[in-house]
Amino acid sequence: MATHQTILDVDCAVVGLGVMGASTLYFLAQSGGKVVGIDTYSPPHGHGASYGGYKVTREAVAEGPAYLHFVRRSNALLCDLEHRYGVSLMQRTGTLIIGSEATSSASGFLRDTIGIAQANGIVHEVLPSRELRRRYPQLIGIAEEDTGYLEPDAGFIRPEPLLDLQIALAEHAGAEILRNTAIKRITSVSGGVEIEAEGVRIRARQVVVAAGRWMGELLGDQLASLLTVGRQRTFTFKVRDAAAYRAERFPTLMWFRERVGGDCATVFPLEGSEEGLKFFVADTEVDARIGQSSDRFFEQHVAPFFSGISPELQAMEACYYTSTSDHGFLLDWHPDIAGLFLVSACSGHGFKHALGIGETVSAVLRGRPTPDLSAFSLERFFAGLPGH
Repeated sequence: MATHQTILDVDCAVVGLGVMGASTLYFLAQSGGKVVGIDTYSPPHGHGASYGGYKVTREAVAEGPAYLHFVRRSNALLCDLEHRYGVSLMQRTGTLIIGSEATSSASGFLRDTIGIAQANGIVHEVLPSRELRRRYPQLIGIAEEDTGYLEPDAGFIRPEPLLDLQIALAEHAGAEILRNTAIKRITSVSGGVEIEAEGVRIRARQVVVAAGRWMGELLGDQLASLLTVGRQRTFTFKVRDAAAYRAERFPTLMWFRERVGGDCATVFPLEGSEEGLKFFVADTEVDARIGQSSDRFFEQHVAPFFSGISPELQAMEACYYTSTSDHGFLLDWHPDIAGLFLVSACSGHGFKHALGIGETVSAVLRGRPTPDLSAFSLERFFAGLPGH
């Protein structure tokens, strides 16, 4: 006996409701038309990158000036959401970036960060090592050649409340949300795109795919070959000196440390009654046995650089980063499926841009003016190859 399958005809569908998809869905729903959002799980969830309590934000983005529009719009839109709905989506602790010219991975990043701040009137301070030691005595590993960039109006965004709010607002505006709905295939059909999922077939004039680590699986080998998926871990250790790590004395931190090959430790201040401090270092090699992996992480990345931290592990979380070869975003139409727009490879430095990207992608689909997106095109990966 044939299984009954619901058929939905919509104007726009958004596949993947992490922060990029949820933001796009929110803006599409506000602008009218029949809109549906689909996720394999029930967002927010721990299967992608858009969760974990905290995401760093800063306005002076060293990744390049093409990102400045997104982060500025995101900050403005975030403030508007907080004001309108009386919610706390961002903690403005300040963001401190530390590195040195001796560390190649940090020198360009610091230089570009400071240059963008200076060129665009972003409030900041540049702190020499002696001033860093005076202000932040809990940072015991500061080297003589270290320099700090402090952006006092930055801090961290709270991912789960932001996702919850945007999805709820999209539903209130009329969007349909299909949670716990796995997609089998996406194909081109006359007049648009067809999505076949569990128990439902969706025909949409336009589709946005913001599926993170599932992009390649959904859209085939050509796209999969451009993306790298990595499993990342955050360790939370018990704090002995809690006062030293509360927001009034400790900003959101990104610290490129020469002693560990330039690896950047991202650390978030304590809030409320919290007793555990979150530490993240991208691409950390960890033992499959949790105790051994946390011990090694503490010995390498915590004990030599931070005072007042206990080796007692309180929590460990994992998420997935999806990156392109140049670590830039991918915001472009699919080359073979008319009406399908790609939003991917934003992990690692994408969360702070998401509201601005959602607003822009919605404008693209609605045929409205947008900022120049050429820096995020698919073509950049194929330029110079035969046939391009």
